[in-house]
Amino acid sequence: MLSAAAPAAAQVRVGRAVESSAIRAVVPTAGNEARREFSPTTLPLSPDLSAPSVSPDAPAVVFPALTAPAIQTPSSIRAVLPSPSKSNRQAPFSVASAAKAPAPAPSADQAAVDLDALFDGALPVSREVLDRAAARGLSDAVLAQEISASRSSSEAAKRLSALGILGPQEAALAASQDGNFRFLLTRLWRKTAPSIPAPFAVDKTFGVPALKVERGGVTYFVHGVIHGRFGPVRPWAVLSLVGRIAAAGHALYSEQRFPAYYGYTYGRETLDLPSAAGAPAPVVAAAPNHTPATFLPEYAHEWIVALGGALGALAYAILSPSSPQAWVLLAVFGAYVWLKLTGGLAITRWLHRLHAAEARAQGLEDKAAQYDDETKNFIVAKPDLEVLRGLELPQPLGALASDPYSVRSRAIADAVAAAAAAAGASTVHVVTGPLHTHELAWRLANGPRSQIS
Repeated sequence: MLSAAAPAAAQVRVGRAVESSAIRAVVPTAGNEARREFSPTTLPLSPDLSAPSVSPDAPAVVFPALTAPAIQTPSSIRAVLPSPSKSNRQAPFSVASAAKAPAPAPSADQAAVDLDALFDGALPVSREVLDRAAARGLSDAVLAQEISASRSSSEAAKRLSALGILGPQEAALAASQDGNFRFLLTRLWRKTAPSIPAPFAVDKTFGVPALKVERGGVTYFVHGVIHGRFGPVRPWAVLSLVGRIAAAGHALYSEQRFPAYYGYTYGRETLDLPSAAGAPAPVVAAAPNHTPATFLPEYAHEWIVALGGALGALAYAILSPSSPQAWVLLAVFGAYVWLKLTGGLAITRWLHRLHAAEARAQGLEDKAAQYDDETKNFIVAKPDLEVLRGLELPQPLGALASDPYSVRSRAIADAVAAAAAAAGASTVHVVTGPLHTHELAWRLANGPRSQIS
């Protein structure tokens, strides 16, 4: 997810869901790249787990009893932002000018010459590339297919150059400015992805939507669950999902810390946080060191503090309406209850709107659009998996060895596939953050060799 502190040329990534105490904020990586996960970060480690936290930049928020998981940030925001000078540049081609020209569209070779003549040392913004495509009569589906078929950013650059919408000198920047180029691809993919069929169907049979994957006689349901930094988001929906899975006798594997955070012990848990550094993801019993009996006092403690404090402050305000202290306490405890009920998503959305307005004022249209997309489609209680497909680069192009969230997605998928095969499970459910869903599903469907290792 885009970070307010990220420089204009820093990469941001959209695509993975709320998993921790901060919206998966931008995580700077080599090559000016950044990836985030709307955990808005990564779930903070609980005392019973020894694995170190890989939360990008948001500190874990600890409540009276439970530690909140981290919010994930999408990988599209993991993309690098274009330079400010290019954000205001007018597109060299426009639909209007193309309509007036009586001559047929120029050949790819002629287009390359024309684009090189306009080259000023920086990559174009997505609007410029789309205008070029429109001038050449290329549909969104053509661009989406070419991006989807690419296995690397350099291959994508060659494909777009062959279409005549990217000049040779611009395409060459895919190597020297890989992060910036991947961000450009992400914005192009966001605008064209709906024009081609999705690789996985969205199944809503179990209440919480999931990507349905079938491979080798095993059916996987990858559920995207977002959580806030101040508390679980829609915990009743998650617990209902777990209950349905248990009643059906299906196998359940959860991303690290989800069981303890939402309060269930059914199934297994992948210890995937250490895998961000390249370690495998062990599979253990869900919510280690917890039992169904231990969750009630923990949650009761939190709500006694929140609701009890709010009711006490309300009584104080009623009995002493002229006391400023009473109203201050009421506002504080009321805000705490609101944060617990909503997970604090509204605050994150508000901050994103501010960042979008700032980027727009600076002329950074793609960066502003990225913030807008995250606000509307990612930082929400019920993320739409079909829409999220466009916020992350398609696989295998989206896989990055330098991206800790991408590495974790692959580790979770490999651990789940191996554990399910060993257990002989035929129907498997995976509960994970939204930003992991599409890459995880791809890995399950195509195996380890389908992407980078």
